[in-house]
Amino acid sequence: MDIGQSIVTWFESQGRDLPWRDTRDPYRIWIAEVILQQTRIAQGIKYFYRFVERFPDVQTLASAHQDEVLKYWEGLGYYSRARNLHAAAKQVVEKYEGKFPQHYTELQKLRGIGPYTARAIGSFAFGNQTGVIDGNVLRVMSRVLGDFSPVNQQSTRKKFQEIIDQWVKNVDSRNFNNGIMDIGSVVCTPTQPGCLICPLLDHCKGYKEGMVHLLPFKEKKTDRKIKHYHFYLISNTRGEVVIRQRPAKGLWGGLWEIPNQKVSKEEWEEKKSRLAGEFFHQMKHVFTHFDMMINVFLVSPQEYDLKPAEQFISKDKIHIFAFSKAVLKIFDKWQNTD
Repeated sequence: MDIGQSIVTWFESQGRDLPWRDTRDPYRIWIAEVILQQTRIAQGIKYFYRFVERFPDVQTLASAHQDEVLKYWEGLGYYSRARNLHAAAKQVVEKYEGKFPQHYTELQKLRGIGPYTARAIGSFAFGNQTGVIDGNVLRVMSRVLGDFSPVNQQSTRKKFQEIIDQWVKNVDSRNFNNGIMDIGSVVCTPTQPGCLICPLLDHCKGYKEGMVHLLPFKEKKTDRKIKHYHFYLISNTRGEVVIRQRPAKGLWGGLWEIPNQKVSKEEWEEKKSRLAGEFFHQMKHVFTHFDMMINVFLVSPQEYDLKPAEQFISKDKIHIFAFSKAVLKIFDKWQNTD
């Protein structure tokens, strides 16, 4: 049995039952794929249900206000994904009359849909004969092929794409892609892989040559960047706090926040605020490419010049606005401190 059929046969009996696998609706498949880009499946399921309950189809999402879309994305992070979903939904409605393009090459013309997501929608919704490569699939392929090409290089992904497109030929691409991703998730795991129960055991060069523990190979990344910030909790005697909305583009685009500013490492280490006030809390927030080190200060309204774009809101209104996880953590600390 060849690799493609081995994967399909295994999936038909061993594949996981996930809520977006019982549909060929490109909209639901798209939402699921975008959520799972940076979110574990166990966590992503609840967000998937919440999102599609409020926005059940592309027309509903397209007609919604961006603030509401961001609010329903709250907690998932990487908010550019939510903004891109909203923009792409408008494209589908306005350019494609509410119907998704059926081929992955056309799907890539939609905002925020790259090669991976386009191929996933194309395969799972429309049966495009193309392989879908995520991190799990890269690991499976590097071990099966016994290939030490760095999986974090684009040239490796391009090479693997050509190979997996050959594997998927003449089999059900939907079951093939779901299958190889499941194999990577539950069998060919990063540590302690279940080689003896793997349907690809007879094809795996990494196993035959005793190299499974060495693969996949990744080039070491450069040292992570660290950025330092001061955040200011400005509250009045009524317990209201100052918030403002971030610009539509860039870090946390379109989300709400409390006033803050980037500072030098030396200033951050001193724990002294430019706005006077009292040091309250220190925390670290991790992004994909850098760490944000945060000092939080309690500042009275008398020490702060309120800007036109800023406003006071009461504590019971915080849940109405979409904030980043970092700001929500600050609020939680503040509200639970005597």
